[in-house]
Amino acid sequence: MWRCVSMKVMILGSTGMLGSDCKKVLSAGHEVVAPGRKELDIVSWDQVIENLQKAAPDAVINCAAFTDVDACETQAFAVRKINVEGPRNLAQGSARFGFKFLHISSDYVFDGNKMLPQPYFEDDPMRPLSAYGVSKMESEKAVRENSPNYVILRTGWLYGASKPNFVDAIVRQARKKKTIKVADDQYGSPTWTYRVALQIKRLLEEDGRGTYHCTSEGFCSRFEYAQFIIDKLNLKGKLEPCKMADFPERAKRPANSILENRLLKKQRISIMRDWKEDLSLFLEQHRAQILKRAK
Repeated sequence: MWRCVSMKVMILGSTGMLGSDCKKVLSAGHEVVAPGRKELDIVSWDQVIENLQKAAPDAVINCAAFTDVDACETQAFAVRKINVEGPRNLAQGSARFGFKFLHISSDYVFDGNKMLPQPYFEDDPMRPLSAYGVSKMESEKAVRENSPNYVILRTGWLYGASKPNFVDAIVRQARKKKTIKVADDQYGSPTWTYRVALQIKRLLEEDGRGTYHCTSEGFCSRFEYAQFIIDKLNLKGKLEPCKMADFPERAKRPANSILENRLLKKQRISIMRDWKEDLSLFLEQHRAQILKRAK
């Protein structure tokens, strides 16, 4: 395996939950360039080319995306611009200058109809249920068609320190309500953005190529996920199991979002840990911040 001692990496979406952890992790040992949207709007071909030519990075990481799943159902133009045309511009620009391109995708490219506990593999057919899922599927196609040196990294059920997420939602409700209803028929792998950032660093240093799944090992229901948070933080909130159908949402969500990190394991470069291990560490390290944010 090829190893690069030091690289110059450009990160798009560096203020987001995953992007901010990528910036922090990759800054240890590598040079990071993280232009904001005003400097580099990924939907602008001219800005993409100008910034790539000027920075001349070894690799480009795209964490920028329209991620409001329900809003995607009614904002088709914006979704296509940001989630499809943006990645296409970055893939084409990276290819023009010979840079590696790493694009973040999602478990939402799958329909979630596999029988539990069967996971989804990298080569399973994509059948998205929502406009967001369709946009991520089309972004993958755009990357594959335009970049000869790409990594597509599918992940899901992300939580992290820099932005509010499922952990914050449960803590906030637990401090305000006596009973919280959480679906017990939706399954996935709670995944720490910091761990994903470490895996991205490893992938770049090992010159990984292709489509990878990257989530924590093991899986649980949303209900079990919430109960783990409540127990670890010693909160008084009481959970009540319910069904996904009890929460009608504009966009359909997959019931089974379990992804198997098969290619990472096959190439012996996986550093992903069990979801309980990472979530415990995260809650321990960021307890004060989480509780403060939930006020």
